[in-house]
Amino acid sequence: MSEYTEQLRILCRTISGACSQATISKTQKRFSADAILEHMQYHQIVALVYYFRKQLSVAGWEFSDRFIEDLKSYTLLNISRVMVYEHFLKQLDALLKEHSIDYCLFKGIVTARSVYPEDYLRSFTDLDILIRPKDLQKVESLLENDGFIHADDLYEPFPDHIVQKYSFAQHYMRVKPNNVAVDIHMNLSGRLHPFQFDSEDFINNSNKFKLDGHDILTFDPEHQAIFAVYHAFKHYFYKLIWFIDAFLLLDQKDLDREKFFRLIQKYELSKLSSYFAQISSDLFGRLPVVIKDYRNQNKQAHRIINSELIVNGTLPYSKSRARILLPMYYMAKSVARLKFLWVQLFPPIETIRDFYIAEGPKKNIWNYFKLRRKAIIDLFSKVHKEE
Repeated sequence: MSEYTEQLRILCRTISGACSQATISKTQKRFSADAILEHMQYHQIVALVYYFRKQLSVAGWEFSDRFIEDLKSYTLLNISRVMVYEHFLKQLDALLKEHSIDYCLFKGIVTARSVYPEDYLRSFTDLDILIRPKDLQKVESLLENDGFIHADDLYEPFPDHIVQKYSFAQHYMRVKPNNVAVDIHMNLSGRLHPFQFDSEDFINNSNKFKLDGHDILTFDPEHQAIFAVYHAFKHYFYKLIWFIDAFLLLDQKDLDREKFFRLIQKYELSKLSSYFAQISSDLFGRLPVVIKDYRNQNKQAHRIINSELIVNGTLPYSKSRARILLPMYYMAKSVARLKFLWVQLFPPIETIRDFYIAEGPKKNIWNYFKLRRKAIIDLFSKVHKEE
């Protein structure tokens, strides 16, 4: 067990209300909070630790005066970041509406305003907006005219028609007058990802929230909750804040339970919701109200997808291995798993053509199989080295 597992479990149970002062033993083991600041920063929970510091002290955490000041400084930075992003969001909303561009805001700041006691408790570093693919070039031009530059990331070299075809998110950053970043999404997952969503379904099931006279469009609570469950497991590493997001979104008493479970079935997320139920029970000391009677909650914890590895933050796999193995765990149907594995090993030839950026071998079926043979050998040689 990680040395931090029990400390962070106490934090999660404090957030959920399962760890109250009345239930804490006087002989509670004491933990030094100072030792895990870097771990807190990785999991984006520093502001939460500062907010709940009194309850955590009672529950066994020990804070030095200097460490409290460090937590406070970080929290004040979060507060200022929220103010900067809310100011920019009003400008962005006016700009997009002026040019008749529909969009939905989701994740980060929306989750912060929806379910956290204070919006600064949910750390975030960008605004995520969902647009229709036809508006991509227009949105990019508007951002560039406003001083944004395209971030140097994995998808930056690809032309717009490839970006649109595969729904790659586009990342834009601006340094002046304040550091802000915008992620442009044309779908809620890239076309190469094993789980796919109907973006129009999310857009058509939207709510508004007020921000100083601006009506900001976001997903309704049920669609926010579904996406949060998916997002908690999406990457090849874990962050505790994503599981806190999902727990708080699913812990809303007015959430439409039937609608939520219809979405679970529609998007084939039953195994993910089962994993989340098991993890919630262990981390938070109870299940969120929407899945409080989930039947799979008492199953034995998965050897990889469990609360201890989530607290650790990383998987015992390389990214190349995790990219193939994790979705195999997440998919509910054997046929879907076999199809996914086949596509990973032998993607459509058009995909290989699309991803030729530099000059290479002639793009024919013979060279396709030569490339796939090399890729498969490389993949399994990496797996062998890891083991």
